[in-house]
Amino acid sequence: MDFEPISWEQALDEIAKVIFALKSRYGPECIASFFGRGNFEQSLWRMFTPDEEGFPVGNSIFMPLGSPNAFSVGSLCYISHGAFAPITTFGAPIGILQPDLENSEIIFVWGTNPATDSPLTDMIRLQKAKRKGTKIIVIDPLRTAVAKIADRWIFIQPGTDGALIHGILYQCFKNGIIDREFGQNFCEGFLELEDYVNRFQPEYVEHITRVTEKTLFELTDMLASTEKIAFLNYSGLEFSNSGVQCVRALLTLWALTGHLDVEGGQRFQFPPSVPFRKPDVKFPHEVPPIGMDTYPFYCQLTKNGHFMEFPRAVLDEDPYKIRFLLIGGASILSNFPNTPLFTKAINALDYLVSVDRFKNADALYADMLLPAATYFEISSLCGYPNETPLPSAIQYRKKIIEPIGETMNDYLIYARLAERLGYGHFYPQNEDDMVKFVIGDMPFSFEEFKNRSNEGPMSLDDASSTPRGEKKWLSGKLRRDGKPGFPTPSGKWEITSLVLKDYGYNPFPAYEEVAEGPQNKNLVKDYPLTLTTGVRIQSTFRSQHLNIPGLLKLQPNAEALIHPDDAKLRNISTGDKVRVKTVRGEVQFIARVTSDILQGVVEVNEGGGSPIQAEGWRESNVNFLTDDKNRDPISGFPVFKALLCEVEKI
Repeated sequence: MDFEPISWEQALDEIAKVIFALKSRYGPECIASFFGRGNFEQSLWRMFTPDEEGFPVGNSIFMPLGSPNAFSVGSLCYISHGAFAPITTFGAPIGILQPDLENSEIIFVWGTNPATDSPLTDMIRLQKAKRKGTKIIVIDPLRTAVAKIADRWIFIQPGTDGALIHGILYQCFKNGIIDREFGQNFCEGFLELEDYVNRFQPEYVEHITRVTEKTLFELTDMLASTEKIAFLNYSGLEFSNSGVQCVRALLTLWALTGHLDVEGGQRFQFPPSVPFRKPDVKFPHEVPPIGMDTYPFYCQLTKNGHFMEFPRAVLDEDPYKIRFLLIGGASILSNFPNTPLFTKAINALDYLVSVDRFKNADALYADMLLPAATYFEISSLCGYPNETPLPSAIQYRKKIIEPIGETMNDYLIYARLAERLGYGHFYPQNEDDMVKFVIGDMPFSFEEFKNRSNEGPMSLDDASSTPRGEKKWLSGKLRRDGKPGFPTPSGKWEITSLVLKDYGYNPFPAYEEVAEGPQNKNLVKDYPLTLTTGVRIQSTFRSQHLNIPGLLKLQPNAEALIHPDDAKLRNISTGDKVRVKTVRGEVQFIARVTSDILQGVVEVNEGGGSPIQAEGWRESNVNFLTDDKNRDPISGFPVFKALLCEVEKI
């Protein structure tokens, strides 16, 4: 598609005119926005998060207009691990429960690879722990970079982690290494759990997970014999049929085996109380957002709509039609499952605006493409972690060069659009005024902040913000009323969640069998391999950077990783072009034969499918293979980690 260049004034005026016309005819709910990873910059996060209780996700650009349809990448990332599981178990987001890696004797890395995290905070901490003699245990179907430096790599059938966790719990109950006092006095659903795990006998767990009975016993013994034991986990557990419940079960395993809020375990830590200002923007309640009927917990907690329901709203007008979409810093068509469906929905919009640094796949369907500046071309503020993931310092982001060509700071694009829509007073109209607003309640002036930032980040640590001592639930330090227990509806650690029960979900962290796993006799005959996707690689972050020559040298092609035994059966060698097929479609990749993947499992790179990418990536969009209907029932997250496929040489 060719775009006709126009001025910023013309562009923003036209967009505002379209919005007003659509709002007048169909109501503000037909206007929507989607913010992706490219809009994680601090000023955007601070300025466009609604001023609401709960766990609001940043994207409030059209809320003053009256639209509830703010969407984000949270529709398929982080929210299960970071919000749903912890809030429904101990009453707070995961940020306050952090692994004490510095004092651990054993660290479990379960379904995550800190070597590709952004930032690399946990990987640095792991390396330091390793040098001190801490043992690292990795549970993953892929031998990741962390697994290669670990003391033990335990491979597992994708999507079955919940069965392994319950199998360990069964052994813990059987061998008397459960903290029964904690379970009986501070847990909701303890006796139900004890009864439930009896079905997870070792031979049953091995059949499901491929983790041997011997390994199961060894894992149980580690939890029983080691006081200082912590874990890291993330999306490997999120993207399964019982992702939320799986993470809840893992949290409960640690709590019941005595590794909660003790030195070397998972510690309750409270981030500094930083008085960042937010605009006085509230979530509108007149019309429910898209997804409220199917995922009410998600929508109410995040103050977002659920983007997995977006195609239904556009194509079926159910419950009403989205007609306008602004996409900020995202590539929907290379990241959401069932690319043809999302392509059809985007193409059926009345009007699409793309705000990005590159002309990605989404931009091909845009009516207006607004070029955003890089971080080198803007003034803003940065947030930094220290050696823990908690925010601990901020710094003024100093512009290095003026914006090249016609690019503009994302924040200013949205602020100037808001001005045309009649609520520009919420958003300062230049960069420094925006920073002044955000830090306006802090004990230093804007000029002091700028000057001190020349010397490095300014610490925000406040030792008094984190209560001292272990097992803080005993002393009432976790609850606002000062009573012993947890900040949950019951005041207890909720194995059985009253919040989930109120929303109509299964309140118990039960294991759900993989919907599209090896036991699916209808599919496994034609698709005998398990497809998992979503693993990050060093040369890209999701779909980003696959047009950067220096990074493409690290990996020029999208790859399918296949075990030597599976490759031999199919006459496949490293470098061969292969066709990966699921019941939904087929896509071409380059094979990499490696013993770093579990036999019977194929890891397929994600992120390809954009016209600006290198040739080896642009036709290799794994989301022609994934399934938009196969989801976690609580979060609505698609099951990216456990699908059936076949691989054949071209």
